[in-house]
Amino acid sequence: MKFDLKLIESDSKIIKNILSSLKPMVNTVFSKAKISIIKDIKPIVKQAIESQPEYQSLISGQLKYELGIPDKNIVDSVVDIWVNNINIENKTIKISGNSLSGGFKISMIQSDYSDVLSSSSSSITDSNTGSIVPWLEWLLIRGGDILVADYEVKLGPNPRSRTGMAVMVSSKENYRIDAKFAGTEQNNWVYRAISQIDDSAIQNIIQNGLEKNL
Repeated sequence: MKFDLKLIESDSKIIKNILSSLKPMVNTVFSKAKISIIKDIKPIVKQAIESQPEYQSLISGQLKYELGIPDKNIVDSVVDIWVNNINIENKTIKISGNSLSGGFKISMIQSDYSDVLSSSSSSITDSNTGSIVPWLEWLLIRGGDILVADYEVKLGPNPRSRTGMAVMVSSKENYRIDAKFAGTEQNNWVYRAISQIDDSAIQNIIQNGLEKNL
């Protein structure tokens, strides 16, 4: 007995039907992968931010004393805001020619830094004078601006200091953030940290996340 088989659909139509069937499956994989991808990206971002000289100086160096940062937790809470605000959006899977196209959009830092600048940790109130020091704004976006006119920081043990090691005193000089730390919206501590993250590390995380959910 002999049978003849004849395809009644064109090759392109068959491919399109296959892709249409695969599309919801791929969307599901991407949605599931997002959770593990975010989880694996967070420590890389945190390490990148904390490896910057600004972080080290805020914890135990020049910036800690000049800005009067009394507690490491203040700085760490800002870092945690950035890390916890990492978000991934799935790009809609589309049929493009003979393949499916899609991907992820990863966002980490708000362009106006409002996520951190609106936090209680972004400023410090001096219990002696009642003055408010917006230390994070000064460091992130004020660049070389004069921050306190006719005053400079005097380093050394002092009971009136929030850190015990520096106070502002009247001077002919004006206080600015040291040029090696001073940041602007497009070039600051966190901006440099994110830009230095190895792209291949992020790509590997995404690939691994997708493979785990296939």
